Amino acid sequence: MIASASRAICNSRKFSIRSSKSSGGRFFSDPADVPGHGEYGFLMTFDDFRDLISAHTNPVVLLEGRREIPESIVPAARRFAFLLSTSFPSMRFRSGNAPGTDAAFASGINDHDSNRLELFLPHVGHRKAVAGPRTLSVGSLTPESRVVVAESAVKASPRNRGLFDSKVPRLRAKGNYLLRDTLKVTGYGSAFPPPVAGFFYADPDDPMAGGTGHTIRVCRNHGVPVILQQDWLGWIPDLESGKKPGPPKK
Repeated sequence: MIASASRAICNSRKFSIRSSKSSGGRFFSDPADVPGHGEYGFLMTFDDFRDLISAHTNPVVLLEGRREIPESIVPAARRFAFLLSTSFPSMRFRSGNAPGTDAAFASGINDHDSNRLELFLPHVGHRKAVAGPRTLSVGSLTPESRVVVAESAVKASPRNRGLFDSKVPRLRAKGNYLLRDTLKVTGYGSAFPPPVAGFFYADPDDPMAGGTGHTIRVCRNHGVPVILQQDWLGWIPDLESGKKPGPPKK
C-alpha cells in the first residue's frame, strides 16, 4: 500500500518542478540556480541528503505540510518519518503540531523516539501540546525577536503584513500561526537552530498555497532546501529494502 502510494504521487503530472539536465540531481541553495526549476522546490536525491546531513553534528529537519492529506498517503508519511529517525540517529525533527501532515509525520517519529521531536506552537497549549524542553511557542519570543521573525514572515507573505501587530484578536491570532511557521525556519537561539532541510506534503495543484506555501517561501528566503512529496515518497522503497546511508562522498 505504501509503495503504491509512493508511485502514484511520484508519477503525478500536477507538479511544475522539472529536473535540470545540467544539475545532475544535485541540490541548490537557491532555486533560481536551476534552469526550469520553478519557484518553490529544490532538487535533491537521497545521496545528496545524506551528504548534507553528514556535515552537521545534530541536524534539524522540518517535517510538515498541509492539513488536508489523502488517507492513502498518511501511512507513507508516517513510515517515511520513522525510517528517517532510524536511519539518522543524531537527527532532530521539527513540526508545527498541526493536524494532517504534521500529525502523520510526528506519529512516525514518536513510533521510534519522541524525545527527538520538536513542536513549535502558535500559542501555549496548542492542540494540548505539553510544554517541555522540545516545545517553543510564539509567546516565548522577546519583543525584539518577534519583530525580527515578523520581518521574515512579511518578506515571505507581504499581503499579511498587517496581521503581526494587529489589535484585533482574531487577526493577531492568525498572524501568530504564520509567525510559528516562520520561526520553524529561522530557529531561536542555540537550543533551536535553523533546520538544514524541510520535507513537505504540499497541495499538488498549488504548492505555494496557505501556511505550507508560506513556510516553503521562508525556506527559500533562508536557503533551506525543500523536498516535496514527489521526491521523498520515492525514497521509501530503498529505505524499506534496508538501504542504509553510505559514507559521505569525498
